[in-house]
Amino acid sequence: MKRYISLLLSAVVFTTSYVNAEAINTAYDYDGTVKTSSFKAIINSIKASEPATGIVAEPTTEITTESVTEFVTLAAAEPTAEVTTMAAAEPTTEVTTMAAAEPTTEVTTQAAAEPITEIVVPITDETATQNKGIAAKVSDIVFNKSTNLFSVPEGYYLSENMQAHLNRLNKNLKPKITIKIDSINKNVTAEDIASFTDINTGAVDYNKVWSYCGRIMDTYNTAPYSRKFKTHDGVIVNVPVGDYGWRVDMTGLTNNLYQSLINFKDNVFSYKSSKAAFSGNQTVYGNDIGNTYVEVDLSNQTVHWFKNGACVLSDYCVTGKKSTPTPAGTWSLKCNTGRSNLKGPDWDVWVNYWAHFSQGCGFHDASWQPSFGLARWKAGYGSHGCVNLSPATAKKAKAIMQIGEPVIVYYR
Repeated sequence: MKRYISLLLSAVVFTTSYVNAEAINTAYDYDGTVKTSSFKAIINSIKASEPATGIVAEPTTEITTESVTEFVTLAAAEPTAEVTTMAAAEPTTEVTTMAAAEPTTEVTTQAAAEPITEIVVPITDETATQNKGIAAKVSDIVFNKSTNLFSVPEGYYLSENMQAHLNRLNKNLKPKITIKIDSINKNVTAEDIASFTDINTGAVDYNKVWSYCGRIMDTYNTAPYSRKFKTHDGVIVNVPVGDYGWRVDMTGLTNNLYQSLINFKDNVFSYKSSKAAFSGNQTVYGNDIGNTYVEVDLSNQTVHWFKNGACVLSDYCVTGKKSTPTPAGTWSLKCNTGRSNLKGPDWDVWVNYWAHFSQGCGFHDASWQPSFGLARWKAGYGSHGCVNLSPATAKKAKAIMQIGEPVIVYYR
């Protein structure tokens, strides 16, 4: 449209100012398709009314209504094709590009990005993906009694590091260890081992092994514990703690078990007792006293000697007075000898038979006692703590007793 307006202006110039070839040429379209016949006719008519040199047009010359109408027609008609082209082509192209390009680019990017992100993200103990479940932590590890292994609950997954840690824990459970206690076998189970395994480090905790051995001691030891005892006449009495009985060598047992575990070795070993009973099998509720022992009844002031289940000797005695009592308990016989010198704060005597069992107290002959038994003791003639016997009974007793056999001293 601007081009045709220029043509119209040029026509005005022809009638009012100088006319030259350059001005005329501006009337042509850029591609030479303008209707030149009409336009040239106007130019020729203008030139015909001017001098050949065409320097100045007459002021009276006017543009006719017809010429203006033709220019207006040209301006209105020919650009129609161009406007149509612009309206049909350019906007269509622009709209199509926007509609096709922008949404397509956005959808493609979203569709391609999400799966790639999911694959690239590394799996750690703190992250999880939908297809793997919850990432397991050390605190999630538990001992499974049905499988006898450490594991994580269902729905959890293990990272590479967590799987290696779990394998290390389960390696601890592999050793097959048996502790032999006389005729009894104590198997150390996987659950036992798990109880003293540190879940965080995978290491075996020595203190927990010690505690475990302590529980064995509580179960199998009979010393130092009080006990119930059936007397020679069938009465059940409570006997206080003494030094007799089975006692686990805690240090030896703990060290043996610990070394087997940290070296992942199967093992069968008999625990060593730091104090062994004289006879009888060691059982949970067993009779470690056996059938050979000495029974001292403080309430009745009597002594009974048993050999292989049979009472082979019995007699009255005199035990410690109330101010210096004979210690009640289950004791082991420490010595069994002949002539000895017994000394104390206010005594110094010689005896022919001496058998010590506890706290400086023992059996011995007491030739200075005119009689023995409850009446003598109640009369205030008790000893400094020893069990006084007649010389004849003391001699027989020496021949019967053995070092290490139990001496049960009790009150009814």
